Amino acid sequence: MRVLVTVSDQAWGGKHRYTLDVAAGLRAAGHDVVLAAERGGRSLDAWPEPVAAPVFRDHPEEAAAVLRERVGAPDVVCATGRHDAAVVRGLLREDGWPSALVLFRHSAFPLEQGEGTRWLLDRAGLVVATSWEQARAQFGDLVAARDPRLLVLLSGVRAGLADAVAALDRDRLRADLGIAPGQCAFAVLARLSWEKGIDRLLRAFALVAVDPAPVLLLVGEGEQRAELEALAASAGIADRVRFLGHHDDVLPVLAAADAAVLASTVPETGPLALKESMAAGLPVVAPAIGGIPEFVTDSCSGLLFADDDGLRDALTRLASSERLRELLGRGARAAIEEGHRLDRRVEHLLWRLDLLLAERGDVDRLLGELSWDEVRLRREADTGFVFVPRTSYLAELDAATHADVAQAVRAGDPALLLGTGSHPRRALVDQLYRMGALRRADTAAALVATA
Repeated sequence: MRVLVTVSDQAWGGKHRYTLDVAAGLRAAGHDVVLAAERGGRSLDAWPEPVAAPVFRDHPEEAAAVLRERVGAPDVVCATGRHDAAVVRGLLREDGWPSALVLFRHSAFPLEQGEGTRWLLDRAGLVVATSWEQARAQFGDLVAARDPRLLVLLSGVRAGLADAVAALDRDRLRADLGIAPGQCAFAVLARLSWEKGIDRLLRAFALVAVDPAPVLLLVGEGEQRAELEALAASAGIADRVRFLGHHDDVLPVLAAADAAVLASTVPETGPLALKESMAAGLPVVAPAIGGIPEFVTDSCSGLLFADDDGLRDALTRLASSERLRELLGRGARAAIEEGHRLDRRVEHLLWRLDLLLAERGDVDRLLGELSWDEVRLRREADTGFVFVPRTSYLAELDAATHADVAQAVRAGDPALLLGTGSHPRRALVDQLYRMGALRRADTAAALVATA
């Protein structure tokens, strides 16, 4: 299928990395993925042959013209921000694009109310939230109605991150950063902007009375850098706070660190930087807000805090106990490995997109991209059974439909289902796909290899 992914704003952070991870996963599965991002944004540099659009917020008509000319009407449009979604709305509504719409919502801030937002929500085939807390807060009506269009798709960590971190020379990296033996180093992977709470982190860090005194590694840039540097100096901790700037590759910092900290003051949905720190085996300190408690378990994979005193106490506990850091670090890594793998996230999204196309009636295209899994068939007098060993799903079909399925299975060609007249083909394909009888060949392997 042809998929357009739109990205608005010039910033670079977890939202953008999440979006590009999803887009890369769709491409690895064999789909034709076009990324449209704003000129001047870093997302353009991270994608091969992107479509550069004018700033969606300031020049919506020009941006729409670029998408019209460079992309045309794709099978699926994934809108990931407020301003690009507004441009997409015009293309769907006024130009009559027949594309399926997938509306991603990353922000912790409430959706703007209005006719445009209502139209997008009504038109969307999938509404993607990035945490359960966000889904309840921003899409409460969909949650209450158990609307099947609502999909909670948490961020995921690429395979191999832990091994890549372990392969680095930790002692050399720590020496390069001026971290003394036995000194606890806290990594902070965040933009230097107000919502990340770096100011309160610096104030709490200054009150941590541990010998040797810990070090803070700040990885990120932002408009508050000068203000935060001045705050560190006035608090008497400038010699223990490293402002490292933006790093495309944060693995060396994770290898050098002993723990990771997030001090956000807004309810973030599922900070990817925090999950990557956990995957690297680092215990984390984070606020008990937003989607964070959905993957950080207090005293198991990290320490959650409710206020500034709690932040100070959590920093003190980790800085003073190597044993606690090791224990929580093991729990953190296990939590990510067991439940937050990127390939599994993308595989589930692919499954939902296929079902969305089937629901919209695009069965011909879908069947042309699917193959049969191992399927066992048994015919009875008036019915027949289809069993999929991989999923353990069993379905009973009427005799005529079972005969149609058996013919398509024997021929190894799902497209033969298009010729059936004994059963609504869309419903039949949907049933067979949901039970695992039909699948995309080698999708999981391709996603793991790419990640």
